Amino acid sequence: MNLRKWMSLFGTTILIGGGAALITGVIMMVCDPNFQIGGAKGWTFNLIMMALAGLSFGAFAHMGFFAYLMLNYIARSIIKRPYLWVALQGFVAVFVLAEIVYWTHDSEFPPNAYWIVPLLLSVGSLAVAWRKAKETTSGAWIPTLFFMIAVTTIEGLPGFRSGGLWTQLTFTLVPIFVCNAYQILRLHHILTVPGTAQKIKTEAGSH
Repeated sequence: MNLRKWMSLFGTTILIGGGAALITGVIMMVCDPNFQIGGAKGWTFNLIMMALAGLSFGAFAHMGFFAYLMLNYIARSIIKRPYLWVALQGFVAVFVLAEIVYWTHDSEFPPNAYWIVPLLLSVGSLAVAWRKAKETTSGAWIPTLFFMIAVTTIEGLPGFRSGGLWTQLTFTLVPIFVCNAYQILRLHHILTVPGTAQKIKTEAGSH
């Protein structure tokens, strides 16, 4: 990893965030004509605001990704037995899903949100973890699930505090999830040793 590769990852991530937010926002506007970003009125201004919000989502997701890599490095340095750190990540991922149920149950969200949100997040995270494990090692399963579930949820907290608007939560979580999926799946390609077919283990994987 060098500065050029890191900046390339950052730039691509924020662009993906902008594109994902724009697509998600258009779908939200089609489903709910009253859906607006920052009180914006009119399609053109709304689209601009959505794209700008997506760029900020991408930047925020990249900050979260960097924070996770640092946490992973520190934890693996302190915890001498790698399986303990992996088990802790698995526990936290399950705990976060339970917290989502708690946040959305008996709230202003639609009645089925308390199981739909964690279910969709789990299914999407499993798909990303499966791809990550397929391209790297089986040890990447739980760390990837932890990153996709726990970190995405933390980064998407404003959506859970948006007053119970289903569209607002979707608009927040989807771009962040897409950005995180791109970053975790892209990392091992960036760290691949040139001229060889062997990929080095990623910071999101385990020994």
